[in-house]
Amino acid sequence: MRVKLGLLGWPVGHSLSPRIFSTLGEELGVDLSYRAIPIAASELAGELDSLHADGYAGVNVTIPHKQAALAFLDSLTPEAKAIGAVNTISFSGAKSKGHNTDAQGFLDALAAGGFHTDGIDAVVYGAGGAARAAAWALGEAGAKSVRICARRGEQAKKLATDLKKLFRSTEFSAGPSRDADLWVNATPLGMEGFPDESPAGRGKSRMAFDLVYGRETAFLGQAREAGAKTLDGLSMLVFQALRGWEFWFKPLGKTREQLAAMILRELK
Repeated sequence: MRVKLGLLGWPVGHSLSPRIFSTLGEELGVDLSYRAIPIAASELAGELDSLHADGYAGVNVTIPHKQAALAFLDSLTPEAKAIGAVNTISFSGAKSKGHNTDAQGFLDALAAGGFHTDGIDAVVYGAGGAARAAAWALGEAGAKSVRICARRGEQAKKLATDLKKLFRSTEFSAGPSRDADLWVNATPLGMEGFPDESPAGRGKSRMAFDLVYGRETAFLGQAREAGAKTLDGLSMLVFQALRGWEFWFKPLGKTREQLAAMILRELK
């Protein structure tokens, strides 16, 4: 029986997720279909109900629906509840359950890139669902400090306040950009359909990680010129997809890293 999966977001035409899951299905012997479905915010609840009724096993959720989707689900995993955003939803019987694989995929990608987060100072640009996942992951991984730098100052302050309650050993703050071991672009800047501008101010970092993938963004260019190592969002996309696969099907164990390497070779 064919397993039906999909991706909800706006825009989604550029997404590599259909290719990734098609490859996974072939490699792991699962007959599946995976659709990229552009959906406006006003239609999200109805689309979730429609896909559930149509026999979908689950969907991924991307910008701008990661936080809005919370209101339409029956339950959340501890990670999704703590982060306050979902990127993966499963439908089982009459129930829906939300999960967040962005955080672990983010850490998987940094580890694969040889960057260790314990004890570092970080700046996360943005305060939406992707930024929440990255900042939560850094607290979970033992970062010394995390600065939230966002155009929406009140939202940045709220995120920092929320995470302070969860991670007492990490200093969370909101404010302007600063020098750090790690800079993370978790804004849509540089993504298709958005201006290619860097959210970072003057300064430097040892590593700059742009969650946008598929292009050399202004953020990565600026960081590289200042001497930083750089990482784009492709490896995170692959790792969070693999973590999503495990949520829908079964754990991959030691084969996760092997599958990630194989998919990344095919995508590059």
